[in-house]
Amino acid sequence: MHKHKIGPFIRSFVFFAILFFLATSVATIIGNMISKKALAYGDLWELLLIVSIGLALVVAIVLEWTRRRQQEQIDLFIEKMQAMRAQNAYGGKVLLRPDDPLAPLANAINDVQSLNRSRTKMLQQQASVLNVLLENMPIGVLRIKPNHEIVQMNDQAMYMLQLPDNAIGKPFENVFKSHQLLVLVNQVLDEQISQREQMEIDQLDVDVFVTYYQLRERHDEVMVLLYDMTELKRLQKMQADFAANASHELRTPLSAIIGFADTLLDGAQDDPEVRSEFIQIIHDQAEHLLALTNDILTLAKTPVQNKSVEQLPIREMVDETFATQANAVKGLQLTLYNRADAHTVFQQNRDDVQTILTNLIVNAIKYNQMSGSVTVTAHADQRQCFITVSDTGMGIPSDQQERIFERFYRLDKSHNKKIPGTGLGLAIVNDLVQSLGGNIHLESQVGVGTKITVTLPNLPIDKRKSKV
Repeated sequence: MHKHKIGPFIRSFVFFAILFFLATSVATIIGNMISKKALAYGDLWELLLIVSIGLALVVAIVLEWTRRRQQEQIDLFIEKMQAMRAQNAYGGKVLLRPDDPLAPLANAINDVQSLNRSRTKMLQQQASVLNVLLENMPIGVLRIKPNHEIVQMNDQAMYMLQLPDNAIGKPFENVFKSHQLLVLVNQVLDEQISQREQMEIDQLDVDVFVTYYQLRERHDEVMVLLYDMTELKRLQKMQADFAANASHELRTPLSAIIGFADTLLDGAQDDPEVRSEFIQIIHDQAEHLLALTNDILTLAKTPVQNKSVEQLPIREMVDETFATQANAVKGLQLTLYNRADAHTVFQQNRDDVQTILTNLIVNAIKYNQMSGSVTVTAHADQRQCFITVSDTGMGIPSDQQERIFERFYRLDKSHNKKIPGTGLGLAIVNDLVQSLGGNIHLESQVGVGTKITVTLPNLPIDKRKSKV
C-alpha cells in the first residue's frame, strides 16, 4: 500500500532532479563559453546539484499532491457511478471549484444523479399506486414468467384460487388446483396468444382471461385475470326465477277471473246464487291480482335518493297499522299488544317505516293461530331504530328460515293454501331494510311462533321539516 503510494513520488523526484541538474549544468557551461571565463568556483557543480534536488523535490511534491487529489476525485466519481448502478441511496453532490479541470465531469455526474433520483422517486410512486390498485381490484391478478414461475399475485387471486401465501416464486403447476386453468395457461404459453374461458373453480363461477404480452425485447410474461361471476350469475338466476314466478302468480288469478267470467257469460248468471258466488270469487281474485301487482311494483321501484326524514311517533304508527287489520284480527280472535314506548321517536322516512311495519304485522296476523297474539316493541337510541314483531303462529322450520325472505317463497303450500298472500311481503321488507343500510334478524320455532327484529339507522333530519 505504502509502496504503491510512494513509488510515483520517488520516480517524479528522481526524474526532475536529473532534469534540473542537467538543465542547470548545460546552462552554466553555455554561459561560461559565451563569457569565455573559466569556472570561478570549484564548488559550482555542488551548488547546481543542491539547487536541482531542491527544485525537483518541490515539483515532485506539487505533482504528487495534484495526482492524489485527482485520484481521490476519480475514486469519488467511481463510487457515485457504482451507487447509481446499484440503485443505492445517493449521497451528496460532488463539489469542485469552477476552474478545476474535473469540474465539468463533476457537474455531469451531479446532473445524472439528480435525474436518477427524480426518476427513482417517480417509479416508486408509480409502483405504490400500482400496488394499491392491484390489491384493491375486485378481480384476481397473477403474473407468470415463461419459465412458469409466479412473480406477482393479489389477495383476490389468492382467495379465488385458494393459493398458499408462499406461492410467489413457485411454478404455477405446483399451486393451481384447477386442471382446466392449468391447461388454459399452458396453452397461452405455448401458442403465445390470449385466451378467455369461463370455468368453475372451487365452487366459484370464474371468467378467466389469460393474455400473453412482451415487456421488452426477449422478455415475455403471462397475466391471468380472474373475474368472479358467482354473484352475477346468482342475480341472473334470481331475476329469471322472479320472472317465472311472477308470470305464474299473475296467471293464477287471471285464469280464475276469465274462467268464472266465461261461466257467467255462458248462462250461469241466470242463477242468482251461482252468480253471487262467482262474482265474489272474481272480486277476490281481482283484489289478489291488484295486491300482487302492487307488491311487484314495490320491489321493482328504484330507491329514491334524498328521502325526506321526519320524527316519527312509532307508537301511533303501530296503532294505526293495527286498526287497518281489524277484520283479520277479529276473524282469528287475536290479541294485539303495542309495547312501543309513547316517547319513542324514529328519525326516518315515514313511507319506508310504514311499509316495513305493515308487512311485518300483516304477516304476523296472517300466519297466526286462533286466539293467538301479536306483539310489537320499538325503541331507539341516537344511532339506531329497532322494531320487533312477535307472533304465536305456526312458526318456520329451521331448514326454511334462510329462504323466507326470497321473492314468492311461501311455506308448505299444502298447509297454507287457504292463507291469502302474494309471497312478497317479507321480500319487500328485506329489500327495503337493506337499501336503508339496516339489517333484519329472524327467530322462529315451529308451533311456538316467530319474532322478526328490524334495525334501521336513526338519520339526521332537517329541523324545518320535522314533524311529531
